[in-house]
Amino acid sequence: MLKYQYIALEMERYITENALQQGDKLPIIETLISHYKVSKSTIIKALKLLEDKGIVFLVRGSGIFVRGQSRQGYFNLLPSQKFQQVNHNSSPALQKVVGMEIVSALPEVADALDIDKYSKVYSVKLVHYMEKQVLCTEQVFYNKDIISYLDKEIVSNSINNYLKDVLGLKIGFPDIYINLDKLNSEEASFFGLKLGDPKLCKEIIYHLTSGQPFCYSKAIYHYKQAKFVIKGNSFNSI
Repeated sequence: MLKYQYIALEMERYITENALQQGDKLPIIETLISHYKVSKSTIIKALKLLEDKGIVFLVRGSGIFVRGQSRQGYFNLLPSQKFQQVNHNSSPALQKVVGMEIVSALPEVADALDIDKYSKVYSVKLVHYMEKQVLCTEQVFYNKDIISYLDKEIVSNSINNYLKDVLGLKIGFPDIYINLDKLNSEEASFFGLKLGDPKLCKEIIYHLTSGQPFCYSKAIYHYKQAKFVIKGNSFNSI
C-alpha cells in the first residue's frame, strides 16, 4: 500500500470512528502534512482519493469537509478513473477468486481488448459477497501481451499496485456498459433464484493512458442484493 493510500485509509477510519457528519470540517492541509510527516503532494493525492470515493469534498478557500455517507447496504456502482475492480467503498464486502487460467479470447473478449481472436488472455473468475450474501459473479480478462505474468496471489491482493508499481503501466480510463437481462439456468442455480429472474450486467473495459485496452470485466449482479450509489464530484457529473 502506498503512503497516500494509507493516509486516505486512516482518514476514512477517523471519520467513521468519530461518527463525523455531512459538513463537519477536517484539519487543514498544513495540519495533515505535519501530522503524517509527508509532502503536500502526498496529502493532495490522499484527499483526491477520498474525494473520488465520495467521502470528503473540498471547498476552495474554506477547507476539507465530510460528505454524507452512503445508505446502509449500498455500494459505489462505478469505479473512479483509476483502475479498480468492483469497488465496495467501506462496506463489509469480500471477494473470492474461484478460478484462474490462460484461455483463448473468444470474439467478444477479443473485440473488447482490441486483439486478434483466440489470442491468449488471463481469465480470472471471482465471487463478490456483501454482508455474507452473494452480490455478484465477475469474470475478468487481461491482455497477456501487456500483462505477461499473473497469479492468484496478485489477483487476490492489490492488483492495482502490481500493475502500476511492478509492471509500470500507466492506467487511464474505463468504459462502462450496464444493461438488464434475465438469468439463465446456470446463473439462477448459482444465485438460488429462478430461471428468468432479472439480473444486472456490468461490463468494463479498462484502458491505458495511451488508449489501449488491457482489461475486460463482466459482472452479473444478484438483483435482490444489488443496491447502488453513484457519487459525482460536480453538478456536471449528474
